[in-house]
Amino acid sequence: MRVLVTGFINSVVGLALLSFVAVYGQATETEHAGQTVRKTEHQSEKVEHQNEKNEQPAYVEDVNEGANDTHEGENHRDHDAKKGHSEHEDDGDSKLKFSSDELKEFSIELARANPGAISKTLGLSGEVIVAPDKLFHVHALVAGMVRKVFKELGDNVKEGDLLATLSSRELAETKAQLVAANSRLHLTNANLKRERELYQKKVTAEQEYLQAKQAQTEASIELKLAKQRLLALGLSNQDVISVLLSDSDDLTRFELRAPTDGIIIAKHAVHGELLNTETQTFTIANLNQVWVNLTIHQKDLPVIHKGQSVVISTRDRLAESQPEFRGVIDWVSPTLSEATRSATARVILENADRRWRPGLFVSGTVAIAETMARVVIPRSALQNVEDRTVVFVQEGDEFKARPVQLGRTDTHRVEIVQGLEPGETFVSKNAFTLKAQMSKSAFGGGHAH
Repeated sequence: MRVLVTGFINSVVGLALLSFVAVYGQATETEHAGQTVRKTEHQSEKVEHQNEKNEQPAYVEDVNEGANDTHEGENHRDHDAKKGHSEHEDDGDSKLKFSSDELKEFSIELARANPGAISKTLGLSGEVIVAPDKLFHVHALVAGMVRKVFKELGDNVKEGDLLATLSSRELAETKAQLVAANSRLHLTNANLKRERELYQKKVTAEQEYLQAKQAQTEASIELKLAKQRLLALGLSNQDVISVLLSDSDDLTRFELRAPTDGIIIAKHAVHGELLNTETQTFTIANLNQVWVNLTIHQKDLPVIHKGQSVVISTRDRLAESQPEFRGVIDWVSPTLSEATRSATARVILENADRRWRPGLFVSGTVAIAETMARVVIPRSALQNVEDRTVVFVQEGDEFKARPVQLGRTDTHRVEIVQGLEPGETFVSKNAFTLKAQMSKSAFGGGHAH
């Protein structure tokens, strides 16, 4: 029993010793950690004390040197950027020199910036037509068969040119009547002369003389009537005389001649074809002057009237060069078309160079109002340089591409709101030559300074 109690006591004492050792070890570790922290704080205080004592510690100098290097690098990059920007601005401000001879050589025209009017316009569509009084339909005035054709479709003809010849029985009969009337007149003239002499000698009675005189008058009238028939068929006085003077003349020959100068735009005559008086054998148009019929919608009628200026241009925007004509409205139809409920405005175009072809669709820009602006220049003076709209302005003996701000515009002119002052001289035509020279100079060379 005593042995058991002794063993139990020893076990309890052992467990207590083990617990004490564990607790003591943990406290020691905690105390050691606290000492470490205090030691670290002490070192930090020592460093701070050293920083106060020394103005520039070694590790601070290293940091500042890196910062200075970075700052110098940024300054260097900023300097390069500013330099590049400055160089870019210099390129934009580069000036060009052109002598008076070079201006003439490149057809560069100068103008002075002045106030002007900007037009408010209305666009109309239209069509080029042959002027009705310049269109001629050639008919065969007698029925007959075509012998020969001398002109073809598209040929230019002069007034009186021979177009074709026909063989006509009707013409032969009319010519024969002329020849017979002429012969009868000669006979009656001889008979009247004889009867007059006999009557004067009191050989014949007065009645016989009067009958001879009446016969001569009737023959003269018949001859005149035969001549008029031939003239009505298109023969000239010379043709009539030729019929009377030539015994071997072909009485069936009928000639079709051009009634005016122009171009053949239609032809309906071929060799061997039988024509009647209703056939349009040729159609000739004089295209030296044409008309443009512009369509006016009902809502636009109040602002369109006779005498307004209008610019006519082709409607083909893909054309390399669009011809334009500045004219006036010559006539406005007093009534509307029942089908389209629109009116027609007429513009007369001079067309000596034949560039306005009948049937061509065109656009008409009508100036319906005008407003004044401080500076107005032609559109041809504007150029685009580096996505900026510029005008080449003369400064002394040099030209500078100056950016401008645009205002109102019309077909040919534009208002300058900023960048160009009244009285300054600028390039109004062929400004692209200066733009090309400036681009060339950017690659090293040319007139730029």
